[in-house]
Amino acid sequence: MKTVFLFVPHYVFGSDLLHTQYIKYLSQKYKIIVFSPIVKEDSPHDYWQSPNIIYKFWDTPRPKFWIFFNKTLRIAMVREFDGLEYHKLRAITGKNLNWRRKILGIISRLLPKLLTNADTFSFIEKLLIPNSDDFKKLLGEYKPEIILTSTPGFSDTEAEIIHLSKKNNMPTMAVNFNWDNLFNNAKHIRKTDFLVTWNEVAKKAAKDIHHYKSDRVFVGGPLRFDHHFAHGQIKRDETERENFLDRKSLDPKLKTVLFTTVPPHTYPFQVEFLKELIELRDKNIFGEDLNIYIRTHPRDEVGNYKKFSGIRNLHIEHAGTIKDKQRGQLNRTEMDEDDLNNLRQTLLYSDVAINFRSTVTLETFIYDIPTINLAYNGYSLYYQMDHYIPIIKEEAVKLVTDTDSFVSAIKEYLNNPSLDREKRRKILDQEIPYRDGLSYKRNVDFIETALQNLNK
Repeated sequence: MKTVFLFVPHYVFGSDLLHTQYIKYLSQKYKIIVFSPIVKEDSPHDYWQSPNIIYKFWDTPRPKFWIFFNKTLRIAMVREFDGLEYHKLRAITGKNLNWRRKILGIISRLLPKLLTNADTFSFIEKLLIPNSDDFKKLLGEYKPEIILTSTPGFSDTEAEIIHLSKKNNMPTMAVNFNWDNLFNNAKHIRKTDFLVTWNEVAKKAAKDIHHYKSDRVFVGGPLRFDHHFAHGQIKRDETERENFLDRKSLDPKLKTVLFTTVPPHTYPFQVEFLKELIELRDKNIFGEDLNIYIRTHPRDEVGNYKKFSGIRNLHIEHAGTIKDKQRGQLNRTEMDEDDLNNLRQTLLYSDVAINFRSTVTLETFIYDIPTINLAYNGYSLYYQMDHYIPIIKEEAVKLVTDTDSFVSAIKEYLNNPSLDREKRRKILDQEIPYRDGLSYKRNVDFIETALQNLNK
């Protein structure tokens, strides 16, 4: 049986890879050495156990080096992707543009373009970091066929391991990055030899923007969404719905509005909006009483919502379980099988969804939930991002800019849940082409295809 190394940089990817069918199926086909800063012991009881899996602690020994390259040099000086909408938006808004980045940005514009692309910075990084005796020892001991990372180098751990793999002539494959990453995180890419993408949109971006060859990019589907399809046909069960809402102290006789938050710096008006939503409901502005279900983002400040505890027909919960905070690590929430099933039921039994430019929008489309996107206080501009523009252009969601447009949108969707259904389906077909719950299997099976391509 062949061996693979799997690097999991934080709890978010631990949720996707170590609590799902992915790790189970991977361990049936390969011996796996899982490396991660979240692994605290040799056989962590939190994760799938198999004779074919060994868990080992691994973290980058050079965090300051990677913070400097990621947060300062690459953001300020990589110009290759300035034509992407996300990076145009950053330039317009001056987001996080401190004095160091301003000076480096000026310098970068004086340099030849060849010196300000991502590959050049990857070359410099690889040159500067020394080879690792520990890594070479592990290669000699386990003799892996390929190194698997979650993303193409967006985290410090993965950036370093991709470069170390290249120094030691080991092939690499990124298997679990998000739908926006090839656009929004373009400046931070360290090219792996292979990619597994969610859809043809991402494959095209990999080829056109990052110059991957077609036979090095595989479309496997988003394995993090497999749990939505694990129960077969998506169908409401009224008894299950009543029990679920009862457990959340919500009224099964009422429709349920789901409000999923984002980090507060991304959209700072969420607490104010929730207060207004409750007031509008209690004044019967929507023409009917409603349940309000708040699911806070893993990186949102849960304490901001304590003031709403105890309000009738209102439930607040945090996504997943908050784990010990790692050094410099923001992604410290992990979802296990129970959490994923709770999310499935949350979406299945919600009637209207509200968020700010979230990946959750795609998940609401899976359940055909009419969805409202918030853009109060001039935030319509922040929807001009490469990955999200198709949703807005297709009008698959209602983009609301003030209270009046919000009230109008929610009343329309409550009265006619099928409104915009075909538009939602169009986006769903484009972004989530595989809805069979088997994206994990395709993802793993591509490893053998990649190894065969290396031998051509």
